[in-house]
Amino acid sequence: MSLEAASILIVDDNEDNRYTLQLLLETDGHQQVATASSGSEALALLGEKPFGLVLLDMMMPGMNGDEVLKAIKGNPDTRETPVVMISADTDIEKVSKCIELGADDYLPKPFNPMILRARIGSALRRGMLRTLEVDYLGKIEEEKQRSESLLRNVLPPEIAVRLRNGESSIADHYNEATVIFADIVGFGKITARMKAYEIIGCLNQLFSEFDRLADDFGVEKIKTIGDNYMAVAGVPTPRLNHARTATKLALDMITAADRMQSRLPVPFSIRVGLHSGPIIAGVIGTRRFAYDVWGDTVNVAARIEAASQQNRVLVSSTTAQGLGADFALDGPQRITTKEDRILEAFFVSLRS
Repeated sequence: MSLEAASILIVDDNEDNRYTLQLLLETDGHQQVATASSGSEALALLGEKPFGLVLLDMMMPGMNGDEVLKAIKGNPDTRETPVVMISADTDIEKVSKCIELGADDYLPKPFNPMILRARIGSALRRGMLRTLEVDYLGKIEEEKQRSESLLRNVLPPEIAVRLRNGESSIADHYNEATVIFADIVGFGKITARMKAYEIIGCLNQLFSEFDRLADDFGVEKIKTIGDNYMAVAGVPTPRLNHARTATKLALDMITAADRMQSRLPVPFSIRVGLHSGPIIAGVIGTRRFAYDVWGDTVNVAARIEAASQQNRVLVSSTTAQGLGADFALDGPQRITTKEDRILEAFFVSLRS
């Protein structure tokens, strides 16, 4: 915006002074000039619209200029408005008081037109720079909030805080946690004739429901890999009942997937596997952060999930030991992994 386009408010109880200032400003090309004959009228005008500059007389009946200045600078909506004081009073104490209250300049009467033009131009430029600064800082704050929101969506809140506090390498060991893997049974065959947008739409609905459930249980979603959903209970905040919490979540995921059959174009049935034990968790990547978990516990949980059945939850014997009387166990089932390991597992359900 040009200096001439800025709105200027003249505040003076003397009509001749107002007319003289207005004529000078309009002659210089300023297109938006308003006048007020009192402090209260000036504040009312400032409350209706923003001004790029206020030329304020110091000595007025009712509210003095310094009182009007104090009101302008005390209002969050007008405090950034530049104010130039114009007065026949050259008392140094009054001049310094106006500067302390926030006046941008002080011009004694009778004023020199050339000096007045220079002071007005300087005040308008400072005001515009101040407006640009406020807008810029606002945009920075918006970008900061957006960045923090994205960070919270990608990482657990506790981990995001640690990164913001300057930690460059996050790697934690947890003695106990329960890893959950859920997989869509027969996903390849089901989606063979589906369009891409249909596949993505179905997965989005299903996994969004799993996200909601995980949040309700306080379980940390780690990632999705194709049609596989992975979460961990007890990380990054350790919890004693991680096995029970994870198992309840797994059973609710089965129920949710079954409940959603009528809303999806094709039926998606899942199987779930769980295993408990020590894991390592941390952040990897520099451009795209990812919070992930590693260790034998993760590998065993994946093997347990692969051995589970449609619409059922299979837990390792270690996880089963952490469950209470609320759960019914069916087993043990013996699982031979591709590493030639023999695992014991149990199908689990809630006791009626």
